Amino acid sequence: MKFEANKPVFLDALHMACNAIPNKTTLQILYNLLLKLEGNSLEIRATDLDMTIVLKLQVEGHKDGEIVINAKKLLEVVKELPDFPVVVSVDDYMVTIKSESGFHCNLTGFDAGEYPSLPDLGSAKGFQVPLSDLRFLSEKTAFAVSTDYSRMSLTGGYCEFKDGNLQMVATDGHRLGKAWTAVQAPAQPGVILPPKALSQILHMSEDKEQLIQVDIGSANARFGTETITVFTKLIEGPYPNYENVIPKGFSKTMKANREHLSSVIRRVATMANAKTRLVVFGFDDRSLALSAKNQDLGGDSEESVPIEYTGDPVEVGINANYILEVFRLIHTEEVVFKFNNPLGAIIVEPAVEKPNYFFIVMPLRILKDGQ
Repeated sequence: MKFEANKPVFLDALHMACNAIPNKTTLQILYNLLLKLEGNSLEIRATDLDMTIVLKLQVEGHKDGEIVINAKKLLEVVKELPDFPVVVSVDDYMVTIKSESGFHCNLTGFDAGEYPSLPDLGSAKGFQVPLSDLRFLSEKTAFAVSTDYSRMSLTGGYCEFKDGNLQMVATDGHRLGKAWTAVQAPAQPGVILPPKALSQILHMSEDKEQLIQVDIGSANARFGTETITVFTKLIEGPYPNYENVIPKGFSKTMKANREHLSSVIRRVATMANAKTRLVVFGFDDRSLALSAKNQDLGGDSEESVPIEYTGDPVEVGINANYILEVFRLIHTEEVVFKFNNPLGAIIVEPAVEKPNYFFIVMPLRILKDGQ
């Protein structure tokens, strides 16, 4: 095998491919990349068996072939080369890397036949979706993905097709994000996508309107453009019935200026308990009184903000970090709270007529000592 590649393009491809290289594994072959040349098309493949990244780039091909080579070392070498074309040649299993600067080095490669094959999608169902839509869905939900691996089904984003929309949901039991966008796609069951793979998919192109081909099989999914393909194992379900925690009606609603309320929450939360971050929201006719107590410091804080409120006066305990997190994902001037009682789910959404996303924050119990 022999080819000549543009150094910046080759380096960018290696950087992305190496995102699929595991940090630690007992299978030594997974620390390597597969390079495969056919004509002027070079394929670079990397996998950790859960996620596989395949890149194709145009090079000046001289001799077809394939080789497996240590990913970290190849990346390190190419990164340090000057911006001249990089020449890679293989003689038997010896890989030689040369640059016009006069640099050359040799690395021992391995038999490409030992490298894992691509995942089998079987009778996958496909559709196309703009990258911007995938980014929107991920942005509004990724924050709520659980890190508790004793509940594996919650450690990914749940995607399903419903009412002509592609929906994504994530929850860790304390907060939830749900977003949807119109997509024409064949009917199919919902799937759970690992966040690591989704992160790679969102970096497939700088063109936000780039169409992504999505093919979903029974155990794997494939996301691809003409030059980049990401395969991922799906997380085994079933996903919990999140619809059960979404209230169908509301007896209490509030509308407030998002930036003003955010700044007040941040100030009041300076005296909140370091562990619970509990801030008491006292809803009343025209004002929201926020307060916090810290028994360890013997301190407290309070401040009020004007609001539009419908419902009976009530006090609700909320984790300040959770509410500020969802405020950062809302870009409208005003936000809306909808809820029924002090311990029920609180829906937080932008103040628009027909929002295409919302968040849920579960309240905290307010104890008599303020903790």
